[in-house]
Amino acid sequence: MLTIEKNKNRIAELRDRYILETPKISIQRAKYYTESWKKTEGSGLTAGERVALAMKNVYENMDMHVEPEDLIAGYWTEDFMGIPIDIERGVFNGVFKTELARGSIMRFRFKSLGGALSYLVGKRGLRDFARNMKASRAAGQQPMNLEIKTMDEREINRYVIDPEDRKVLVNELLPFWEGKTVVEEVDRRLMSSGLLGEDMREFSLALPTITSRQTMMVSICSTISSYQGHVIIDFDTVVKKGLLKMKEEAAQRIAAAADDETRAFHRSVEMALDGAIVFARRLADAVKAALEDELVPECRVALRAALENCKTAPLMPSETFMQAVQAAWTVKTAVELAHPVNLHSFGRMDQIFYPYYKKDIEDGIITRDEARAALEELLLKIMSQNIRPESNMLSNFYHRFLGSSPVTVGGVKPDGTDGTNELTYLFLEAAARAKAVTNVSLRVHKDSPEDLLPAAAEAVFTGGSNISLFNDDINVESMRRRGFSDEDARDYAVMGCVEMLCPGKTGGMSASALLLSRLLDLTLRNGNSLTMMGLIKNVGLKTGEPESFDSYESFEEAFLKQARHQIKLIADASNIKDDVFADMLPAPLISAFMQGCAEKGRDVVKGGALYDLSGISFINSIANVSDSLLVIKKLVFEKRKFALREIIEAINVNYAGLEDLRREIAGIEGKWGNGFAETDELARRVTNAMFDETYKYSTSRGGVFVPYVISMTTHTIDGRLSIATPDGRRAATPYAASCNPYNVEKNGVTAAMRSVASLDFTQILGAAVNMKFHPSAVGGTQEARKKWAALIRAYFRMGGAQLQPTVVSSETMREAQQDPDAHRDLIVKVGGYSAYFTELGREIQDEVIARTEQYIA
Repeated sequence: MLTIEKNKNRIAELRDRYILETPKISIQRAKYYTESWKKTEGSGLTAGERVALAMKNVYENMDMHVEPEDLIAGYWTEDFMGIPIDIERGVFNGVFKTELARGSIMRFRFKSLGGALSYLVGKRGLRDFARNMKASRAAGQQPMNLEIKTMDEREINRYVIDPEDRKVLVNELLPFWEGKTVVEEVDRRLMSSGLLGEDMREFSLALPTITSRQTMMVSICSTISSYQGHVIIDFDTVVKKGLLKMKEEAAQRIAAAADDETRAFHRSVEMALDGAIVFARRLADAVKAALEDELVPECRVALRAALENCKTAPLMPSETFMQAVQAAWTVKTAVELAHPVNLHSFGRMDQIFYPYYKKDIEDGIITRDEARAALEELLLKIMSQNIRPESNMLSNFYHRFLGSSPVTVGGVKPDGTDGTNELTYLFLEAAARAKAVTNVSLRVHKDSPEDLLPAAAEAVFTGGSNISLFNDDINVESMRRRGFSDEDARDYAVMGCVEMLCPGKTGGMSASALLLSRLLDLTLRNGNSLTMMGLIKNVGLKTGEPESFDSYESFEEAFLKQARHQIKLIADASNIKDDVFADMLPAPLISAFMQGCAEKGRDVVKGGALYDLSGISFINSIANVSDSLLVIKKLVFEKRKFALREIIEAINVNYAGLEDLRREIAGIEGKWGNGFAETDELARRVTNAMFDETYKYSTSRGGVFVPYVISMTTHTIDGRLSIATPDGRRAATPYAASCNPYNVEKNGVTAAMRSVASLDFTQILGAAVNMKFHPSAVGGTQEARKKWAALIRAYFRMGGAQLQPTVVSSETMREAQQDPDAHRDLIVKVGGYSAYFTELGREIQDEVIARTEQYIA
């Protein structure tokens, strides 16, 4: 194995490659998947069997990439930095169809903008649109990036493709799938469902279209995602049992199946496992071939060790720590390739790997430093598979690595005892040293070791903002409330940004969203909505004209009526989407690693898992809406200084000429984030009412809807496209991120934490609480670490469920804006995940800088 110093250099070089090399679009998955799909048309096979055979064809024919110094072998394309195309789902097909050549970009742009202009003329909305664009420019923003730049010319989130591959993709593969993809079928069913009213349908068709389809609008304030995912497969069984044994068990279930449908499902799982076995064996063959060609002695040592691991893992039960790591990585790569961009996290890897680590340490097979070196590489590799070729029109809001595929460590075991072990600390150290944006989600409880939080403080101080903290004492109860058994609730892991589930037992978890400030606008306008493109009528319920409200309580109730209506819309639309997946795109490989599917004889997309969830995120934002409701309560109903109509007219014109009103708003004491009981109670009451509403609905897979508070980057995207709000926020500016106050904190970090902790987090299954700390508040000295640890414990005792510390000063971030090359590995928290600061668009950078910087006295 490499020395500590050589490994440090190797990891730094590996990180630099990931940051500096341009990702290459690979068409091999799309090509070989399509090849098989054509062959099985009309074959009588089920959709699940066809998916399994298509992926087996990919595994059999794709080129395997090997890096000679890697401790862990395996890549998901033929290149070091590549991205495959899940062409059958179609989320990014429009990006590839449009944005690989300037001519196609221009044709698309003219058609799209022409449709928007026609809509504005027809609705007589040109004047309002021009005024809103003026407000946007005054804020230093533009709604979208309208530059005519191909994917390889972008400044942010750049991609390249081989010219010959581009021809095949554009001329053969994309035309074959046009009209056949999952997202197109979801579109068709949504449009014919009647869920979108006529005005909303007309508006959605007129919007300047984004070429990617990660989200779909249901109304002006509600969206659904275009994917199913957010799962953690059963890595424990993979490591302990191996793929060959799992395939053998699948064959036995085929023989014992009671009916054709069940038999076909088990056959699809056997086919999927056969494909994964092919992938694992071909990886071992590729490592062997690389070893035979390698001349550098150190690389030969690394390749020989990797080959020995790949011969066993994941085909057979793992016997060593490195085999366990290799088994997990190989299977995760195979699953990621089968379902790209669906988000598959690793789960509680300190618990799974620890028995192998402990035995290897005792037997002298591995050292602590060698194990940490493997974990450092693992965190960087996880990051490399979390990239998305988003449209250039939104490039300022996206970046290369999303960091939303976390590893969970620490916490209680299923029996309730403390699960912290040596690997918990080793993962924290690896996070600090690797400086990957992969989040390490640290679970903490009242009986966690005293030195655990100081260790986390040192990690974020020295390495970056890639560690998040989760409070078991709250989160285990929230899992129980959503139907998880005591043992499974205690065994939760973090998926995506902050979402919690039981690994290897939970299916579904697609992400819908309720946009809260737009919901408030519906209430102000009696079910209509004012947008940057003018007024859309009849989007919500008729809950009353502004003059009809005789008390604040009646207005708040109208807001909640609108919320209940929109939550039902989201549930109905999400179920339509899920039905499309069940019909068109089963997931037999995920089903192979999901407990419950084998026993029920049912694919995970049809409710086969033991638990099934579908998420609704409440965003944009709790802070802005709570502050807006407080303003309305104080100025309209208590002090009676302004009529509600005057507040509406002020936000219509972005407070132009109404600075006295805006000063009145700014002068209101007790904004959310300052620990004022009245505002905190208002926020808790309103959010609880909305969270409770999700309990009423079930998924089409027989699961439950669950609330989250996580904005990703939508607080900047939606903010840029939104009018002003009653809390004094200007048009075309960001909302508060996730569960953050809106930069109004005046009473210090403890008061801010008290406001956040006033929300009932036992009602939800994940919230992102971003707080920016000056480095001096977190680490550097033992005293600083102890104070910060004490602050976190106090916050968790208040009822806080999660914290995402960004430990970078505003000054350092401004320096990074001026000299990005010197700060390439600077990490910050965005909405609920970590990201390299210099890869963010300027607007997101500015939003992170503008967050209140906390100190500890």
